[in-house]
Amino acid sequence: MRRIITLALLALGCGSAFAASERTCSITADRHEGRLQFSIQRPNCNDEGRCTENDSGMPWSRWSGITPADLEREGASLDARINAEAGELRCVGTVHQAALRGTFSFTPHPEFVQRMDALGFHDQSEDRLRGYAMLDVTTGWVKAMKDLGVKGMTSDNLMGLKALGVDPAYVRAMASAGYPELEANKLTSMKAVGVSPEKVQQVRALGYEPTEDELIQMSVFKIDGPFVASMKARGFKNLTIAQLVQIKVFKLDE
Repeated sequence: MRRIITLALLALGCGSAFAASERTCSITADRHEGRLQFSIQRPNCNDEGRCTENDSGMPWSRWSGITPADLEREGASLDARINAEAGELRCVGTVHQAALRGTFSFTPHPEFVQRMDALGFHDQSEDRLRGYAMLDVTTGWVKAMKDLGVKGMTSDNLMGLKALGVDPAYVRAMASAGYPELEANKLTSMKAVGVSPEKVQQVRALGYEPTEDELIQMSVFKIDGPFVASMKARGFKNLTIAQLVQIKVFKLDE
């Protein structure tokens, strides 16, 4: 979920491109093994904090020039980099109190922009390219999603798909489960609330053939086997998904 927050901040951005000297960065070890927390800040920004970007899910393996052990070296000078297809991210600074703090810069890769343009994704701003680099959006991933027939992909919603882990494997699995023509935004919504092929099987075992929207509602309101069984025990049989949702919404089961 934290990567969704990152996505929203990246999408909103802070306006047009600005000088690298205006941006600072920090890298700290995340509590999850093999992960780090990376943040970018723009000073003198009063836009409700939207000029701070955070990503708490980055693997150390994406970075060069920094290791977890480096953050224990007080005063060490580091040049941490991610060389993504969309461009190069750099955080150059000094370690203090187990955190690298320094100056941030981003250099877009023109070849990536050209390849994305050829795939039909235009108007790539620096903010968006930086987001692609942070989330590791690649042209190979984009092409694979398009080849699977995912509809409605835009330059704006690619980050949401990538941040939530909507990949070709998930698309193929949902297609095999009976949902072969999913829109990009619907895929994002389903993945965000935990809809999976396994959950589809569980819902069908209850006697339902849910639509994508019904799957989302059932996941959001935690309508599962035990809940349906409890309703049947109260004498409510043959309830539709819409009726089960209404019971949850108005807390009629309490």
